[in-house]
Amino acid sequence: MTPPSDLTLDDPFGLWVGARTRQELQVPEFRRAAVLVGLTLEADPRLLLTVRSADLPTHKGQIAFPGGSLEAGETSVQAALREAHEEVGLDPAGVRVLGELDDVVTPFRFHVTPVLARLPAELRLTLSGEVAELLLPRLSELRATVPRSEERVSPLGQPVTIYHYPWHGHDIWGMTARVMREVLESGVG
Repeated sequence: MTPPSDLTLDDPFGLWVGARTRQELQVPEFRRAAVLVGLTLEADPRLLLTVRSADLPTHKGQIAFPGGSLEAGETSVQAALREAHEEVGLDPAGVRVLGELDDVVTPFRFHVTPVLARLPAELRLTLSGEVAELLLPRLSELRATVPRSEERVSPLGQPVTIYHYPWHGHDIWGMTARVMREVLESGVG
């Protein structure tokens, strides 16, 4: 893995994430987690998403970024890379971390840090038992989709818009759609 500072100058997503002010949350009562927001190195990047297995105790069949809870002493970047390796066999050596996106919270009281990264265009992945299916939508396809939205109240008591993006018979929604929307609205790619 190359440090983010070495990558921002040659990648438009790196320039974008490096130039923005990240919204970092301080919610120590929530469980810390991280997800990998992986974009392939292509003119029209694909976004790495998974369909969670029906055998999991929570979020069965939902679409998610690879990710999970931070282990003791682990950074968000380390957790996102470890979880992506465990869930889909993504080799961390081929990942170019660009930076962190805005923190988000979930109704299950997770404080999630999305880690933006570039992935090889030709992915060699092996799905674990946690993943039923791999999805790789192109950003142009997702940007052409008109999402449905609904208003809810976040676990922090603030109003939040929940987006639903239909894609090839799937409903990409919740925290995944919120993080994905941040990338789609960047104007990059």
